[in-house]
Amino acid sequence: MLVKATISAHALIVDQSAIENGLRVLMVRLAYRDHRWRTWSFPGGYVDENETLESALAREVVEEVGVVLKQTVQVQTVPIIGPEKKPHVGFLFRCDAWEGEPTRVSHELLEVAWFTESDFHQKARESKLAYAEMCNQVSCLGWTLPERSGSCDQY
Repeated sequence: MLVKATISAHALIVDQSAIENGLRVLMVRLAYRDHRWRTWSFPGGYVDENETLESALAREVVEEVGVVLKQTVQVQTVPIIGPEKKPHVGFLFRCDAWEGEPTRVSHELLEVAWFTESDFHQKARESKLAYAEMCNQVSCLGWTLPERSGSCDQY
């Protein structure tokens, strides 16, 4: 039996200009009318048929936050295969160079904001992250893992 999986690409868009507070990462607050309503995620989305990961990532980020990515490096692959869900593979890219001022462009988003490590940990404690995997994904920034509470219970 052939099983089709969905594929997504998301970006850790990193701002290093605020040195006194450390790195900041761009996050988006989702407007999806499901369990992710008003939770935070990294910009990105699904890869369309006949589209490369990089072109899908670039397209999704422009459509969501109006930013053109200049340099990306793939940092993680997350396969999700569960009995209740269709198989999914998510790809995470780090981006340290981009053009444009991040702003909410898509109706799929409620807002766009920069998060420090402590901001991210606070949203995790409040169960305000869209995906439990995000708790582990920020380790590629040199950030510590959030406490196992709230959004991070499942990682």
